[in-house]
Amino acid sequence: MFLLAPVWCRSQSVVSLGPWNLISVNGEVDLKGQYRQLESSFNEVWEDQRSTYLQGGIKLNTRSYFWGRDVIQLDLSGAYSPEMREEDYIVSPDRSEVRTLKKVDLRTTLCNNKPVTVQGFFNFDQNYFNRELLTNVRSNNMLWGGMVSAYNKILPLTVTYRNLKWDQHETQTGRNFSMDQENLQVRASKSFGSRDRNELIYFRNDYLYTYAGLHRTQHLTNQLALNNNVYFDPGRKYNLNSRISWYDQEGSFSFRRFEVLEGVTFQLPHRLRFTANLNLFNLKDLNQELGQKRIRTGLEHRLFESLTSRVFFEYARLNQHAGFVLDERDTRGGFEIRYTKKIPTGTLNLNYRYYRHHHGTEGETGFLVVLNEEKVLSDDAVVLISKPYVDRGSVVIKDASGAIIYQENFDYMLIERANYIEIQRVPGGLIPENGNVFVDYTYRQPGTYAFAENHSHFSINLMLLHRLLELYYHYTVQNYPRVEEGELLTLNYYHQHVYGVRFHLGFIRGGVESDIYRSTIIPYRMWRYYIDMNWNIRSRLQVTANGNIRDYRMIADEVDQLYAHISGKITYRVKPRTNLSISGGYLHNRGRNIDMDLLTSRIELRSVFRKMHAGVGIEIYRRNYMQSKFIFNGGYIQVTRKF
Repeated sequence: MFLLAPVWCRSQSVVSLGPWNLISVNGEVDLKGQYRQLESSFNEVWEDQRSTYLQGGIKLNTRSYFWGRDVIQLDLSGAYSPEMREEDYIVSPDRSEVRTLKKVDLRTTLCNNKPVTVQGFFNFDQNYFNRELLTNVRSNNMLWGGMVSAYNKILPLTVTYRNLKWDQHETQTGRNFSMDQENLQVRASKSFGSRDRNELIYFRNDYLYTYAGLHRTQHLTNQLALNNNVYFDPGRKYNLNSRISWYDQEGSFSFRRFEVLEGVTFQLPHRLRFTANLNLFNLKDLNQELGQKRIRTGLEHRLFESLTSRVFFEYARLNQHAGFVLDERDTRGGFEIRYTKKIPTGTLNLNYRYYRHHHGTEGETGFLVVLNEEKVLSDDAVVLISKPYVDRGSVVIKDASGAIIYQENFDYMLIERANYIEIQRVPGGLIPENGNVFVDYTYRQPGTYAFAENHSHFSINLMLLHRLLELYYHYTVQNYPRVEEGELLTLNYYHQHVYGVRFHLGFIRGGVESDIYRSTIIPYRMWRYYIDMNWNIRSRLQVTANGNIRDYRMIADEVDQLYAHISGKITYRVKPRTNLSISGGYLHNRGRNIDMDLLTSRIELRSVFRKMHAGVGIEIYRRNYMQSKFIFNGGYIQVTRKF
């Protein structure tokens, strides 16, 4: 099978057949045999599976042109991996990041390097992929479109069209997702001199998204944005950045938004730097109209290389009409000092920041809607919705586009913390670790109130013995010396102490950290231990390992939460083209709604002889999570011929 690759495919010389000229062909064919033994329990269904089967595949990449290299260029690639049997469930863990079953990728360019260039593309692929080694997904994707670029001195212009269809099936949960999307983007840029750059962008997006048979989202959006960057002097010390955007959306949720962002930066004499920003925002939907004005200013001074000081001021006003009128005003002002000093064998860093915040709200007690509150979700961080007294049933969590509506208890969980709600990511769901999400919700507005807030932060960092040892301490305090008419108001009074030590011993580094957070909303104590190692012995033996443990004590709930992740890999070069590798990882979570144990390991021997690649391996997988249990053992032999 592997000797059938044509000899001419290895040649990189041009092969001409009339107007068609073949530049290069490369690819690979492979054969893989696997044995799998799987015992699983999911939703009270027990399954014992043992299987032996073969997989084969071919990948091919070609590059060619018609008549001339700048007339029509053509890149065509494909992959096909036939399955020996249909696996509707695919419950065995797929250790690969992506396993492609079918793929066609076509890209063509007309009139390359000409005043007008046309590009087209078509891509179809069917693959299995595994989300965090917890959820197996089968996906079908088809994308096609094109781009026209006009290069000229008057108005360079680019028009791009994309049409995307995809559907995904989570084989263990049975959830299905599908999207049908097309978008058009027109981008024009113009500079009137050497000190400016201006860009006008129009974007039209039409999509239909169906989520797990529960949500159906259909939107048609039009967006227009003007971006400007202007320097007022030849030395580029005085700069203006501007963005004006208009956004109109119709469909499942209709609204219109207009926003202006203006910013100036001035490099002044005596090592002073002045910045100012203006933000005007207006949003109108069926239920409310919201307008916001925000001004930020800052003046920074740098003395030599060691002392940096900064004063800042911010003013914001928000008007919201949603059956009643709400008027909010915020004023914040303060200063920051950063000091760096070289000491014998090390460096001392000091930082202090203070601001005073005055907030006033005038309005009636009632329910208001918050749209697109951005959050970053991480397994080992506590993330709260910003407003208290949230109607839990109103919470909607989505991606940046607003198309994907995440599902509670599959992608995230909501946990009540005092009068607030915590959002906790579900591992293996659609939300990635450290992923950005946007939250819509309704909360009870407590009427008219006002408060003054003091916020202080101090940190000291001491690096010794040329960064061999590092000691640090952070202290943050937030309190409210004045509160007026705040019966339904919940404020976060807190003191936070963070102590830590880090070390860096050549190929190994790590540390220990203690975090004591005394809060009126979600107090906790946390210990963190972490280590990273990267050891290379004469380029023959390489050892990598890392571990991260966070041990929380949630004081108010008297609940312990533990997040532990340890992984490592050892690679030994037996011969110049033969490597033995051993890798493994262990994930252990304990706490409210997060109990999980995940153990993975692999032993693999790979060798290369000319263009023949061979590998043999053993895999072990153990998982206990969300009322499911998987015990998997497997082995494989794989041979690949590249050409």
